[in-house]
Amino acid sequence: MKRLIIPLFIPLFVSAQTHKGIIAGQVIDAQTESPLAGAIVFLVEKPKLGNATDVEGNFTIYGIEVGEYSLHVSLLGYEPVVVTNVVVSTGHSTKLKVKLQERAIESSSVEVRADYFRKAGSLAPLSTTGFDAAEIRRSPGASQDMQRIVQNLPGVGNSNDQNNELIVRGGAPNENLTVMDYVEIPSTNHYPNQYNSGGPINMVNVDLIEDIQFSTGGFPVQYGDKLSSAMNVTIREGDRRRTLSGELGAHFAGTGGVLEGGFANGKGAWIFSARQSFLEVLDKIVGISTLGITAIPKYFDSQFKLVYDLNPTNKLLFSGIYGDDLIFLEGKTREAVPDKANVSDSVNVQNVDFHSRQYAFGFSWKSLWGSSGYSVLTLQTISSLYDVDVNQNFTARQYDASGLLQRTTLIDRRTSYRNLSTERSAGVNFDAVWQVAPQHELLFGARYQTSWEFDSNVRFDADTIRYDMDRNGSFDSTVVSIPGANSMRLGIGDAYKLALFARDKFRILPELSLTVGVRYDYFSYSGKSSFGPRASLAYELSPAVTTLSLSYGEYYQTQSYPLYGDNRGIGYNRNLDNSHARHFVLGIEHILDEGLKASVEFYRKEYSQLPVNERFQYSTSNRLLRSDKYFNVGGRTSSGLEVFLQQKQVSDLYATVSYSYSKTEDRDPRLPPITAAFPSPYDYPHIFTLAAGKIVKDVRTDADRLPIWLRIPTYLVPLSDDMEISVRFRFQSGNRYTPRHFVTTEQVRIGGRTWSQGYWVESDDINSARYPDYHRLDFQWISRYHFTNYNIEIVFLLENLYNRANVFTENYLSDGTKQTTYQFSFFPVAGVVVQF
Repeated sequence: MKRLIIPLFIPLFVSAQTHKGIIAGQVIDAQTESPLAGAIVFLVEKPKLGNATDVEGNFTIYGIEVGEYSLHVSLLGYEPVVVTNVVVSTGHSTKLKVKLQERAIESSSVEVRADYFRKAGSLAPLSTTGFDAAEIRRSPGASQDMQRIVQNLPGVGNSNDQNNELIVRGGAPNENLTVMDYVEIPSTNHYPNQYNSGGPINMVNVDLIEDIQFSTGGFPVQYGDKLSSAMNVTIREGDRRRTLSGELGAHFAGTGGVLEGGFANGKGAWIFSARQSFLEVLDKIVGISTLGITAIPKYFDSQFKLVYDLNPTNKLLFSGIYGDDLIFLEGKTREAVPDKANVSDSVNVQNVDFHSRQYAFGFSWKSLWGSSGYSVLTLQTISSLYDVDVNQNFTARQYDASGLLQRTTLIDRRTSYRNLSTERSAGVNFDAVWQVAPQHELLFGARYQTSWEFDSNVRFDADTIRYDMDRNGSFDSTVVSIPGANSMRLGIGDAYKLALFARDKFRILPELSLTVGVRYDYFSYSGKSSFGPRASLAYELSPAVTTLSLSYGEYYQTQSYPLYGDNRGIGYNRNLDNSHARHFVLGIEHILDEGLKASVEFYRKEYSQLPVNERFQYSTSNRLLRSDKYFNVGGRTSSGLEVFLQQKQVSDLYATVSYSYSKTEDRDPRLPPITAAFPSPYDYPHIFTLAAGKIVKDVRTDADRLPIWLRIPTYLVPLSDDMEISVRFRFQSGNRYTPRHFVTTEQVRIGGRTWSQGYWVESDDINSARYPDYHRLDFQWISRYHFTNYNIEIVFLLENLYNRANVFTENYLSDGTKQTTYQFSFFPVAGVVVQF
C-alpha cells in the first residue's frame, strides 16, 4: 500500500508577547454529581492564581499566561484532586469538569495526598484507566483515533495497522462495548461491518471528548451484552461564555472544524463538528495520479451536543453522531513475476465497492436528587446501512521473457458477494444513583431496545470444488453449493432486548469497600435469558497510596443479528444461546510519587457457549460438508499478567509504560477432536508499549536571541514557545494463523470457466504458526502559536519511523504461489488547526 507524504512549511514570525487565557469549569460530587460549593481551585505552578466555586459548583480563573498547567482542587471532607495537562490558550476558555470523592478516612495522622489519577467516578476499582481531553489529543501514533489511544493500555492488542479494532485480554473484536453520552453504540467507526466494532478510522472527533473511561475487564453491571471491555465516552459541552467560538483544521483524521457557543444567557450550550476525508480533499487539489493512490477513502462525519438547564437540578441533553463512507478497492494483477517468463495464464481479480451510512442519536433528561443522587432517562435511536458489492474479474494475463506483465484481457465478470442491509433500532435507558449514606451507594437501572427496521439481504456466488479422493489423478467427486441468499426482516417489536440491573456499593471498614451487583438480560428473538452476578472488593493497604483489589463477574452477549439467520430461511440458528465469559481479576496499585502510579494485575477469563460453524466441527472427517448452521460448543480460556506504569504531567514530562504476558487457547470443538485445545487467533503472549512526551518552552524566544545569520534559518521550521515532543514504541507478538499447503487433488472453479491448478488446504494444526513479531516507533511534534484572539497548532507525525516491514497477511493464489501483504510503512503526516 502506498502512503502519502504531506510537507507543511509555515514560517511564523511571532514576537515574544504575553498572551493570557481563562480556565473555567465545575466541581461536582463523584457519586451524586451534585455541585460542590466552596471548593478551592488554584494552579499548582502559580498558587496565587485561583478561585472558589459558587453555589452551582462553577469556577473561573482569569489572566493565565498561555501554556500547560496542573489544577489543584480541594474541599473539606473530600479527597483533593490534581488535574494535569490543562492547556490554556487565547482562542477560547479551557473548560473542565472535576469530580471529588468523599474522604473515607478522617484522621489527623493520615497524610492527605492529592489524587492525580482521578479515581473519582471511575468505572471500577481495577482494570480501568481514564483519559482526559489533553491526553487524548496529544497521544502519539494514534492519528486522533480514540480506539487507537486505548491500545497503549496493557492487555489491549490489535490485529493490524489498517484497523483500529480492539482485542482485549484474548477477546474477539466484537466483544467491546462503547457508550457515548448514555447511548450504547455498536460501532463508532468509518467503514464498519456487521460482525465487528473495528474500522480504519474513528468517527468521533477527539476535540469534542471531555474524557474516556476504559475498562479491560470486571466492569460493573450497567455495562452489559458484551464480554471483554467497556468504554464510556463523555462529550464536552460547548462554551457557554461565548456566542461563537471554534476551530478549523486539516490532519489525518479529516478536514473540517468545530463550532460551539452558549445561548439563553448561559443556561444552554451547543457544540458541532463536521469533517471530510483528508485524502479526498487532497485528491481534489492535486489529483490522484500525482499521489499514486488508487483507492481514495471518501467519508464524512458530523457530531453535535446540545444542553439546556431547565433549572439547577434538571438538564436536557441532545447528542448525536453521523457518518457516511464510500470506497472502491480495485484489485490488481501482479506487474512482475520472474517465474512467469513467457507464460500465459488466467486469474481472478477481486474488486470491492463499499458504501455505509450510520447514525446514533440520544435525548436525555438528567435530574439531580439534591445531594443524595441523580437519574438519567435516555431515548435513543441507532441506524446502519451496508451496501457492499464484491466482483470477481476473470482475467487472462500474458508475460514477456523477463516476467513483466504485458497484456490483460477481461474474460468474465461476476458478483461473488452482495450485501444490502439496513439495521435500525430504538430504545430507552434509565440509570439512577442513590447515596443512601455517606459510605453506601445504590445504582439501579434498565435497558430496552427494540428492532425498528432490520432488513438484511446477503447473496453470494456458488462454491464449486472437485476432489480426487483416492489420489489416482481422476476427480471423482464434485461439490457444487447453490448460490447463497441469507435474508432476514424484522419490524418494530419483532425482536427486543431487555436488561435490568442493580448494584450496591458500601464500605465495610474505612479501608475496605465491597461492590455487589446483578444483571438480567433477555432477548426475545432467540428466547434466551441470562443472569449475571458481579462483585469487587477493594482494600486500602495504605490510604490513598496502596490498594489491593479483587473482582469477579459473569458476562453474557447475544450474537450478531445476521448470525441468527440461515441460507434456507428455516430458522435453525434462531435459538442460539448467548455467549458467556467468566472474569477473575486480582490487582494491586501503588502511588510511587506525585503523579506516578504503578499497577500489577492478574486476570483469567473462561469462555463458553461460543458459536461454532458445523462445517468446522466436521472439517477433519467430512471435507465435503457445506453448512451455515451454528452450535454453541466453543470455549476459550485467557490468562495473563499485566504491568502498568503511568507518569502524569507533574512538570514537563509524561509517560506510560505497559507490558502484558498472556496465553489464550480455544477448546477444540471438532468431531472427533484432534487435541484438547489449540492457540486462539487472539493469542498475543507479549505486548509492550512505551509512550512518553516532554513539554518544551521558550524555544522561539531563545532562537530570536541568536545572531541574524543563525536566526533566519530557524524560521523555516515551526519553532514556538509552546511545544510538545512525544514518541511511542509498540511491540506485539505476531498474529497467529493456520498453515496451508497447496494440493493438486482439490481444485476450485475459477470465474466459472476453468479449474485451478490446485487448492490451498488448511492444516489440522489450527493457529499453530505465527507471523513475525510486530514493532514500530512513532514520533510526534506539536507546536502552538498564541495570538490575541486565536491560536495555531501545527502537528507533525512520523509513523513507523524506522520503516519496519510488519506482515499483514499472506495471500494464497490459485496458481500455488503466495504474496505477502505488509502493514503501513514509514508515513510522515502534517496537520494544522486554527482555534478562534
